Amino acid sequence: AAAAAAAAAKYGVAAWSTALAMAVPAGAACAGVAICLPGDKVSLAGAAAGSGIMAPGVATVAGVVRRSDSEVMVENLRKRYIPREGDLVVGTVTYRSSEMYRVDIRAPCTALLPALAFNAATRRNKPAIEVGALVYARVAAAHPDLETELSCVDPDSKKSWNTGEILLGELRGGTTFEVALSAAQRLIASDCFVLDRLGQDFAFQTCVGDNGRVWLAAASLRETVLLVQAIRRSFGMTDVQVEATVAKMVEVFS
Repeated sequence: AAAAAAAAAKYGVAAWSTALAMAVPAGAACAGVAICLPGDKVSLAGAAAGSGIMAPGVATVAGVVRRSDSEVMVENLRKRYIPREGDLVVGTVTYRSSEMYRVDIRAPCTALLPALAFNAATRRNKPAIEVGALVYARVAAAHPDLETELSCVDPDSKKSWNTGEILLGELRGGTTFEVALSAAQRLIASDCFVLDRLGQDFAFQTCVGDNGRVWLAAASLRETVLLVQAIRRSFGMTDVQVEATVAKMVEVFS
């Protein structure tokens, strides 16, 4: 037990109970939950190796093993993001030129976003994004030894970037905050209880990146602050606790 506690502290898992609460859906039984340390063997059973696991099934981080139909991954409280091709990320522009942008995506290195990587963009008709602006982009290429490349091209839409109807691109207004990577995955899920419950009483827009950065825009500054705090505090809560928290917010706000 002492060795496990020392390893947990060394690898950034300060509180196993908090990690379990964030990685395991509310109400799920913990009897079948598997906790691993770096170097432990994890059975893939035909699934792909996801975040925190390298082939042929060795854990690279400490945390809770979570399985889905397509992949097996390790979830914990870490915030360092390792880009994977196909991920959707919220990034901050740190540099711009006529040919490309450099974007901070919470990864070890900045990512590259070509200036023409937008729907129907040309040299004469392309976005002019300022340094400090936020963008919602897809990871087009990710390699450990090369720069990560982003793209704001939506292959499912033929509309131009300047119509304002494309999901990917610059995020205007609103605010941004960061959460643990496992918390971001819970917000991205289609059955995310806290976002569904907040949407019943508040009108807001949100973009959640796989890199743990969240963009949120609400009708007023007060609503924005309340929503951000509600989302942050919801991690580790049960659905009943989230319901009580949101009900109290509505009572105070109204």
